[in-house]
Amino acid sequence: MSEVIASTYEVIREIGSGGGGVVYLANHLRLGKQVILKADKRKITTRPELLRREVDILKDLSHPHIPQVYDFFVEGETVYTVMDYIQGESLDKPLKRGEVYPQAQVIQWAIQLLSALHYLHSPTHGTPPRGFVHSDIKPANLMRTPDNEICLIDFNIALALGEENVIGCSAGYASPEHYGLDFSTDSETRTQPNMDAGGKETQPKSSISEETVRMPPTSGETALMSPIPGEAGRTMTMGRGTDSRTSKMKVVVPDVRSDIYSVGATLYHLLSGQRPRRNAREVVPLSSEAFSPQVVAVIAKAMNPNPDLRFQTAAEMLDAFSHLHERDPRMCRMKRNRIISSVVFSILFAFSVFTSFVGLKRMQTEEKWLKLAEYAQNMLAEGDTEAAVGYALQALPEETGLFIPEESAKAQKALTDALGVYDLADGYKTHETVELPGAPLYMALSPDGRTGCCMYTHALAVFDTDTAQMIATLPAAESALAEAEFLDNHTILYAGGEGLQAYDTEQDAVLWTGEKATALCISGDGKRAAAVYRDEAFGGVYDTVTGQKLQVIDFGGRHQEVAVNDKFVNPNDNLLALNEDGTLLGISFSDGALKIYSVGEPDREVVIFEGGSGYAHFEGGFHQQYFAFSAYEPGKGESVFAVIDTRDMSQTGGFSTTGLFQVQTDERGIYLQSDNLLVKIDPVTGEQTPLVTISEPIHSFARSTRHTLITSGQTCMFFDAHAQLISTHEKEYGGDFVQIAEGTALIANRDSPVIRVVAYENHEEAELFSYDPSYSHDEARVSGDRKTIMLFSFDQFRVYDIDGELIAEITIPDKEQVYDQQYIRDEKGSRLEVFYNDGMVRAYEGSNGALLYEERREKPDGTLTEEFFTDELRIESPLHGTPTAYNRKTGKLAGELEKDAYLTYVTQVGEYLVVQYVTADGEYFGQLLDRKCQVLAQLPWLCDVVGERLIFDYPTGNLRESRIYDREELIAMGREWDE
Repeated sequence: MSEVIASTYEVIREIGSGGGGVVYLANHLRLGKQVILKADKRKITTRPELLRREVDILKDLSHPHIPQVYDFFVEGETVYTVMDYIQGESLDKPLKRGEVYPQAQVIQWAIQLLSALHYLHSPTHGTPPRGFVHSDIKPANLMRTPDNEICLIDFNIALALGEENVIGCSAGYASPEHYGLDFSTDSETRTQPNMDAGGKETQPKSSISEETVRMPPTSGETALMSPIPGEAGRTMTMGRGTDSRTSKMKVVVPDVRSDIYSVGATLYHLLSGQRPRRNAREVVPLSSEAFSPQVVAVIAKAMNPNPDLRFQTAAEMLDAFSHLHERDPRMCRMKRNRIISSVVFSILFAFSVFTSFVGLKRMQTEEKWLKLAEYAQNMLAEGDTEAAVGYALQALPEETGLFIPEESAKAQKALTDALGVYDLADGYKTHETVELPGAPLYMALSPDGRTGCCMYTHALAVFDTDTAQMIATLPAAESALAEAEFLDNHTILYAGGEGLQAYDTEQDAVLWTGEKATALCISGDGKRAAAVYRDEAFGGVYDTVTGQKLQVIDFGGRHQEVAVNDKFVNPNDNLLALNEDGTLLGISFSDGALKIYSVGEPDREVVIFEGGSGYAHFEGGFHQQYFAFSAYEPGKGESVFAVIDTRDMSQTGGFSTTGLFQVQTDERGIYLQSDNLLVKIDPVTGEQTPLVTISEPIHSFARSTRHTLITSGQTCMFFDAHAQLISTHEKEYGGDFVQIAEGTALIANRDSPVIRVVAYENHEEAELFSYDPSYSHDEARVSGDRKTIMLFSFDQFRVYDIDGELIAEITIPDKEQVYDQQYIRDEKGSRLEVFYNDGMVRAYEGSNGALLYEERREKPDGTLTEEFFTDELRIESPLHGTPTAYNRKTGKLAGELEKDAYLTYVTQVGEYLVVQYVTADGEYFGQLLDRKCQVLAQLPWLCDVVGERLIFDYPTGNLRESRIYDREELIAMGREWDE
């Protein structure tokens, strides 16, 4: 059985160890998230209150290239630190395999690393403000992520442990100061290294490896870390030495410039493949022939033995890397030569130079447009539609001229995607993004979906979901347990900085303030609220209109589960719920007890579980007179679910499972999630009505009157009331927090300050035809006269009139022998031709499904290679391989089409080509191409092209149509959107 630490962290495997302790990959049992667990067995001597302050400062560090610290706790004599698990590989491993990185890649990583160090070094953390020195920068502490960025790992949290401060010292990367050497300009007495008889520095007898050597203070000394130089000069220590000739000794403490040295040494190794010499004065400079002289100069300055001659801050070195191009002497010479050459050639070869200049400008403009188009796609992926439209418009200027190249197909596609003109499905679309000052801790949404609120560190953000504009920022309780709920569409009850508070968004005013609170709940009728503050052994019940405290409920010495440090994360282990009229309060406790208290009758309580039950995670609430709950027992890894009828306190149903149950209740019902299934439970019969069934485990869910939102793996999915999938989104912002109400959904992750607002869109104006979505079919086609619709597969088809009336339902004979099908529209009318392996062809009338003819033709060759023709192109489409277009006159290659799907149709519509594909999974889609076969628009669910109209067949049972938008129309729509 795997080891579980602090009843929360399940150890997956050991991933490293050293003098400071052991590093584990662990799974947070309640959050279902992988984390890094660092075990440090050194004794803690710092006073608890000071230690907590130091750790809180570390936990507040937030930078994209620094792992987030989540928690800090002590179990037994071991100190545990919980932080981000960064996927990828540390840079030392490829170096050991002999790999050397390109200069451009190293420069990119240098900029990211220096950005992280600038943040660490800046004296802005904690109260009073301070900065931090990493002290052990080296390739092994740089993690390369799957998106090819780096993260600076192993930030030395041991610096917060008090008297036993330590400094990392990795040979080759450590600065002279790490060894107590002072080569600074103003040094009068330098600490001397070990010397041999010849006056050369001696190396330790043991082999030098990259493993960090920890350097504690010498006996009798106290080392004070002064991360930011200039405040009190160099740190000096007075000690009792063993050499009677030395009564005073200068101890040099590494500062930010020592980190600069380590950065230079790390970049040196990444570029050259060779670790620098331990002695800074013996480091062989990088070759200016193998690398840019400017890069060589930056690294040499960073590694100067004299700290006064290095870059003095990370910001200074970052600036040097950010302006390498313009400061490169070769570039300056090239610019001067270009000017001279331009003058000479303008006289001798004016036309040629002008032509070249025009070509260069056009090329530069085209490169700029491609970059802007890429930015637009990135912004759209992040949910920022407004920014995506803005970037795409910059890549599609309206003016034309000599220096302006042909329009960019990628830019037009980016604008089309951002505007969503060909997305006519009813469903949830990314609407806005809300960026908070900090990562979310709790989130709520008003019943009408127009207002959202989110707890982050010590504050509550209230925002308009339509505009993403902030309505208010309110002080909140200094705890990650702080919660907020909507009483109605404009009133929020939340754990405020001064106590439980009711805030009116319309009046922008606090209506009343109660006692201190973190967790809270509201009765179904909204008239009462219950609140508990952290681990206090009592709770209060309030009138939500007046704020009057109606009752104090004594928990008999028990309290709810609270993390060791509740300032960063809420494990959501507790149950706290009021029934419909607020007369019953269900509550769980840290000792495993679960009780129902009668509000108004202080001495009446119902015990469901006694203390010591072993249960440590509870969920649930009230539905009508029923109390539904789940309880998880970590020791067994099992959960129980039960429904209690509160009229006679009898159990009406229940069961158990391995793993966790998620339980939600409201006035509409009881909802239970386990593994990949979400169901609605009948409280009397126990009957289960499936709401969502998917192929992988559900992470979180939320329900509204019409729709269900779930997150799983890398996706967020929306389902209608019939359990039909209506929308799928990539989970860019995680799914730790989800809310949905009246066509608006909020999606957020505890690791990102961004909340994505997703809104339901309906496109009834584009409706052509609707049908029963449960009817299975592969393709849909519209007749040439637009009077009938055919839905067909290899074994059957249906014909409807345009008003939805079923005309015919036909079973296709010998379905096992069907080779292919084609719906044809020509001067003879509309028909479905079914081709068989033996050459037989059966044709069915498109208007009524009648059999038109049967005839024998040549047997198909079985290759399924097809050819399509347009005015200018011949397109070959093999069964396996990429469709390829050739010019019909010259035979030259004109372009390649989509390689990951099978091409089924090609239709020429004016100056455009509309191509249709089917994937290996049987999904149909289309693309809009220009005559160069460049993609101008993606067309999900495209099923047909009739005249100049695009027809889309959506899983919800809707056929919708759209015309094709040209470039000028798209730009006009984009500018209207942008305004």
